[in-house]
Amino acid sequence: MHRQIAATIALALSLPAHAQGPAVSPPAGPGRASEFAGAWWGTLSHDGESTPVGLEIEPGDDGAALIKLSSPIVHIRHAPLGRGPLQVQGDAVKVGPFAFTYDRAARTLTGTVPEGLAPVYKLPMVLHHVDRLDLPERPEPDAAVVTPAWTFDAGAPLWPGTSFADGVVYSGAEDGRLHALDAARGTERWSFKAGGPIRSRAVLAGGRLYFQADDGIVYALDRDTGTEQWRTRLVETPIVRLPPSDPKSRFDRFASDVAVAKDRLYVGTHDGRLVCLDGQGRTVWQFSSGDSVLAAPALDAGRVYFGSYDGSVYALEAATGRQLWKRDTGKPVVSTPAIAGDRVIVGSRSYDLFGLDAQTGAVAWKRYLWFSWVESSPVVREGIVYVGSSDAAALYAFDARSGRPRWKTDVWGWAWGQPAVSDGRVYMATSALGGYLVDHHAGVMAVERASGRPVWRYLASPVPDKAYGFTGSTSRGAGRVYVAGLDGRVYAFPE
Repeated sequence: MHRQIAATIALALSLPAHAQGPAVSPPAGPGRASEFAGAWWGTLSHDGESTPVGLEIEPGDDGAALIKLSSPIVHIRHAPLGRGPLQVQGDAVKVGPFAFTYDRAARTLTGTVPEGLAPVYKLPMVLHHVDRLDLPERPEPDAAVVTPAWTFDAGAPLWPGTSFADGVVYSGAEDGRLHALDAARGTERWSFKAGGPIRSRAVLAGGRLYFQADDGIVYALDRDTGTEQWRTRLVETPIVRLPPSDPKSRFDRFASDVAVAKDRLYVGTHDGRLVCLDGQGRTVWQFSSGDSVLAAPALDAGRVYFGSYDGSVYALEAATGRQLWKRDTGKPVVSTPAIAGDRVIVGSRSYDLFGLDAQTGAVAWKRYLWFSWVESSPVVREGIVYVGSSDAAALYAFDARSGRPRWKTDVWGWAWGQPAVSDGRVYMATSALGGYLVDHHAGVMAVERASGRPVWRYLASPVPDKAYGFTGSTSRGAGRVYVAGLDGRVYAFPE
């Protein structure tokens, strides 16, 4: 359950009964309320799969009840969602945003999961009254704890992660400075100051480095010196990103990287366009989606594929920007698709990872990641797709052709970035929030590519009541793995 979803449920619980729709009845009296007190355990079902879930209901004398949620699949244990009215009329029971049908003989509550917990789909839920909730423990990874080969202090939070090319590591910071570091020693070769925070990764092509900043400008720099070659303004006003604590936050953490193909650049904008530029930064064409484009497009066989905050995935003709197809996913798409033959693989905040037909956009397969936005940009290697997850705090491997699960590994934090993949391992960086309802440990983990077995991990230093760790993507090269943290440091680890 993402922080935004937790806030949605808390709001629903805090509303008066009339604000939540028609009341089933006045609050249940003490006698009826006690019938529903205690622990309820059962399953949620969707698309042929199921997962366990538990609720604990603690009625008070005021007609309301404290509700606690437990969901082992996302490591939630006895998490208080807040207090809501407990109402009963016949076999209809409503407690906060949960609506059930009660079978007194079987002692079961049957209903669907509130939209705040599970968007897009109505997930059937059947709960049985039990004496207590016996929840499984979350085992710590059996992996060696490592230390970095070097670190570099950039002096400002580093959101988008790192990129690596030809012995140099690049990382952009919140103070608008792009750093070019020697990959062997971690010393700075040069830095460049943009006019706004940098939430995209730098991309190297043809001797130039391209990136987008929150001042609305795409920059082209000389790769060796960091000297500006040209700049193009894409958005007229600086981009404003509301913090997660703001009720209007869109959790728009990142900006689109620049994708390069021959003499063309392709980049998404915060105001909802995909823009094609020539090698000098002049606009060739632009296409308007319904909302922000927050991740780089993918390029393949003369086509451009990208996701939009409007909840859709688009395929365009690369030469002209003509729309070829559009696929609705139900919720925002904020990551870069991966291309695997005739499959376009991309995640959504609908909790789905989609395998789409590249020619038509038809859904070839989809996998549901319970209670977890799929923010991570997938990587495909030798027919296997590797992708992180948000509140599932997991790294997954799926068959790219069929979507069949290969393995799942608990990485102990929000895996928002793109993993890095070598011949034998997958590397994932994670972030966490101090004081969050789930006990995450942000850090970096290396796992075996074939099995998902943890090999080594690095633990970031927790920060009370604040996001910490590594929000962005991981890169690798020259025998090392590179990550960038909210503590303002770039880290290098031996592979």
